[in-house]
Amino acid sequence: MARVFPEDPAQIFISCGQSKNSDELSTAKEIAIRLDKLGYRPYVAVQEQVLLGVAENIFEQLGKSEYFVFVDFKRERLNKTSPAIHRGSLFSHQELAVAHHIGLDVLALQERGVRKDDGLLGSLQLNAIEFSDRHLVAHVIASEIQKRHWSPHWKNALAVRRNPASSSDAHDGRFNHRLGRYFFIDVTNRHYHKMATNCYALLENVVKLDPLTETPVKAIELKWSGYIFPWAHIPAEGSRSFDAFFILHDHPLQLRFNTFSDSTDFVPNINGQGSYELRYVVIADNFPPARCTVTLDLNSSLELTTLR
Repeated sequence: MARVFPEDPAQIFISCGQSKNSDELSTAKEIAIRLDKLGYRPYVAVQEQVLLGVAENIFEQLGKSEYFVFVDFKRERLNKTSPAIHRGSLFSHQELAVAHHIGLDVLALQERGVRKDDGLLGSLQLNAIEFSDRHLVAHVIASEIQKRHWSPHWKNALAVRRNPASSSDAHDGRFNHRLGRYFFIDVTNRHYHKMATNCYALLENVVKLDPLTETPVKAIELKWSGYIFPWAHIPAEGSRSFDAFFILHDHPLQLRFNTFSDSTDFVPNINGQGSYELRYVVIADNFPPARCTVTLDLNSSLELTTLR
């Protein structure tokens, strides 16, 4: 069973026509409400009028989605004979093309009267479900995704999180076996079957909060806990941790980092009592970058130092 992150459920991209002169807008809203009650995060695609809007909004939201619901409403009539045949929504077909390209699970519905297997529907063999009553579309979608065993409890994403209790003491041979406290950050693969490959953890930004001062940080890979290479694989629904930093017991105001570098110029210099914000990023071959910002309260007494 996948780990549950109730505040960040699987997103369903809802692609359907939104003609202002029909009930399409209300149908899209009904679909979103129904999917929200099932525990998903619905996103109703808005038809952008400019290319910049498409690139920054539609493509971005498709990349954040796990599922794709395609509703093909009737548009202009294409023939003068009976029965009437209509074209579908051109914009929705474009979104369908992108969703298929990035590998989203697709549920397709087509209004009665739209030309069968038009556009991508025919070549992708999606077996679109036909409907005639728009007021029942939300119910049909909810029923169908349950039949398909879709789940809101996974995402095509890595989750980077700090467990306040995740630290341990150990002697470090590089410092004459002096005792140090190691602080860890956990990375969870939220996908239900895909392994995250070649994952790297990096410190991306450091800001001292009072006075507000930014510490320059050069890109440098951090060490995965208990592992000797800078890259690591994380199994589906599995977790690993990386060393955020460590502090020597006899030198409690200096942060030290386990990095893969042969130059001290790449090691951040963070020392002195105060509060700091540290932003970490984890990148992988087959997942979007994942970030986590933590707050460090560095104290002259190591027992009072916290990372949250």
